[in-house]
Amino acid sequence: MWSMIDSLHTIVDDLAAAYTYPSFTTACQVLLGWVMCLGKHTLSRVAQSAQPQTPPDNSQRHGLDGYYNFFERSAWTPVGLAYHVAVLILSRLTFGGRITLLVDDTLAHKRGQSVWGLGWWRDAVASTKKRVATASGHNWVVLAVAYCLPFSNRPVFALPLLARLHLPGKGQPSCASLAKAMLAEVLQWFPHHAFTLVGDGAYACKELLGELDHERVVFVGRLRGDACVYDPQVPKAKKGQRGPKAKKGPKLPTPKEAAAKADRTRTSVGDWLWRSIAVVIYGQSRNLRVLSYQAVWPRVLGLRPLQIVVVRDPQRRMKDCYLFTTDVQASVPWVVTQFAWRWAIEVLFRASKQVLDIEAPKHWSEASVAKVAPWVWSMQSVIMVWYLTVGHTSPEALELRAVMGDWDSEWSLRHMLQVLRRAILNATINPNSADQAQLTEMVQTLRNWANLAA
Repeated sequence: MWSMIDSLHTIVDDLAAAYTYPSFTTACQVLLGWVMCLGKHTLSRVAQSAQPQTPPDNSQRHGLDGYYNFFERSAWTPVGLAYHVAVLILSRLTFGGRITLLVDDTLAHKRGQSVWGLGWWRDAVASTKKRVATASGHNWVVLAVAYCLPFSNRPVFALPLLARLHLPGKGQPSCASLAKAMLAEVLQWFPHHAFTLVGDGAYACKELLGELDHERVVFVGRLRGDACVYDPQVPKAKKGQRGPKAKKGPKLPTPKEAAAKADRTRTSVGDWLWRSIAVVIYGQSRNLRVLSYQAVWPRVLGLRPLQIVVVRDPQRRMKDCYLFTTDVQASVPWVVTQFAWRWAIEVLFRASKQVLDIEAPKHWSEASVAKVAPWVWSMQSVIMVWYLTVGHTSPEALELRAVMGDWDSEWSLRHMLQVLRRAILNATINPNSADQAQLTEMVQTLRNWANLAA
């Protein structure tokens, strides 16, 4: 049995209220098994990795029923666990001002005729500009907290909070509706906090933004290049003019037209002018050209004013990007930087699939499908909080940092997991931890663990 190190145990204890006492014991065992599992993360292999002192016995399943029942029949709920994970993140990490939330959806590949919630969805990784690829699986909408290290200007982390399954078929809530429901839960949990919500173009819609609490939530997202926007300044009605009063000003150029209009401008004064800004995005300092103006977007936000920002790379390494925010007083560099933070959630999805192997468990019932992926994402947040608070200064982290190659990063989830795995091994096996008989048993345990990894 692996030993949970003290620094991790104090963090995991903050989640105990989300479980009953028996399920919390199982949750700790599953977490250790998930961390120490070196092969494919099916639930049987995770359970065997959690009990390396016992040779694998695939002829019987009853010894693993507790691990299967942890997802299928336990009383804990993903929402209750997410609340305690959110409290853990906000209490252990330091945030200044508004807290940035990231929202996006991802496809977890699954197959099987009896798997609940299965559908055919667009595969963003396999798709190209000319061809849209689809695949069978679960489409998850994830809400995460963005965190920037105060002692480093390189990485921005996305720590998962909530996840909702987007079900196929007509009449089911859309991704934007699920994101709105998750945002409402976070606002209810933390009534005294203000947030910035960052989403891609799919979430810049009326379903999410129509009734948004704009006093507590500022949205930053991508705008359509042909969005129909109007001047927020209502013209004064002429004396004696009949008919209803105007609620918005004349039509303004679309973001794409505004960029073309700025290209044609040959003067240094006026409204449609490019200006240069220096920002740090994607870990690099970049000089960009921007054009900003205020407008209203009636189709999505009604008559609420918004700030539109057209971003152009002078080196033409990326196409023009059309951004907007509901905070008309926000600075343009802040808008560009906040939207660039959205890439952290893409890194989160890649790490959860490649490192934590979130697609490997083979569950089919509604209860287990609704719990497995949210639980793994919650544990991903736990591992990241552990590393960001105490793990990066541990002897194991210093040891691995000394032999790390230029291609790796000490802030990647893979590196965090390697440090945690080595710390657990050092806490479990050391010269003073057992007598001769127990050391002999440990050697057998290592052999069983090596057989699992083979």
